[in-house]
Amino acid sequence: MPHALRATILVLLLVASAGGCATSGKVAAEQATAAGLSKQRQMLSEGYSILYKDAGNLDLADLLLYVKAESEAMHAVVTDASEAGGRLKKDLERIARDYPGVRIDLDPLPEIEKRKRTAITKDRVRYFAPVVGKGGREYERTVLISLANGLNHDRHLCQVMAEAEPDAGLKKFLMDAGKRYDVVYERVNGLLEKEYFKDPKGKSRD
Repeated sequence: MPHALRATILVLLLVASAGGCATSGKVAAEQATAAGLSKQRQMLSEGYSILYKDAGNLDLADLLLYVKAESEAMHAVVTDASEAGGRLKKDLERIARDYPGVRIDLDPLPEIEKRKRTAITKDRVRYFAPVVGKGGREYERTVLISLANGLNHDRHLCQVMAEAEPDAGLKKFLMDAGKRYDVVYERVNGLLEKEYFKDPKGKSRD
């Protein structure tokens, strides 16, 4: 698959996932019964699964740089996000091997949430198309906002999971992961505040 097409798909995934995640009680109950997990461990495994999926998307974030020209500053923060996602993805794979009670392969999203994300993706296809879609600062700003939203969601997910995680080692892991996402989020958000929350000509709104 060409880099530009793969990158466009990734942007759409980021946009579709920026609204946060919800869980289905019925699906969760069925998964818990099948896996033999406690209610608390089931809840946490849903969180680990969401973190793992999102980390996989972030790991591919550097493909965004193949779609259209970008500034050096954007290149740097997108690379930071990609590296953070790649690290968390590998860490979660290791933890899933070492801790039998941790699952990263669950699918906690309800069907209606999946359909909503599909609708968002279809709506954004033309906007992000490599040739005919938006470009320049508008494209970069939209990508960075999507990254910031995703990072903000996951850093808070790490926080609430750490509060609920009874295992001391896993609790520390989640707190450390959240702090790393905090750093990248602040970089992305700082760049948005400094360079992109302006009019199309690059002038300050004030």
